[in-house]
Amino acid sequence: MDENLRLVLNYAMDHQIGFQCTDVLSPITPCGSNPKRRMILINTNFHDKAQLPYQAAHEVGHVLNQDEGCLYMFSYSKASAEGGANKRAIDILVPFYFTDINQEDANVQRFLDAFHIPGKMTDWAVDSIANFYDK
Repeated sequence: MDENLRLVLNYAMDHQIGFQCTDVLSPITPCGSNPKRRMILINTNFHDKAQLPYQAAHEVGHVLNQDEGCLYMFSYSKASAEGGANKRAIDILVPFYFTDINQEDANVQRFLDAFHIPGKMTDWAVDSIANFYDK
């Protein structure tokens, strides 16, 4: 298992969020969550393995944000519950990625590329990175 995905799943467990990993879903089926049950589903058969930590963090975001509804599937939206989960995912991943990187070496594009995060999330990533180094 990818180290970053492991970190996200440990983060989930630290926040009393359960998870199930499966390799029987289609390679184009994204991860999902059930906030009411505090559970996330990770499709380890997903075609873009580098994006799995971002998708897992996104689903954790749905649970932490206490989004209404019974099941969410990963989406790149910046609106409503999907946007909130994408923002939360970035906030979860930034400390994992930048912990051993000096602020002057921080590069938002490398961060986005590492997790295959879409460019339209750049502004949120810039803010999250700045907040990380301001602490």
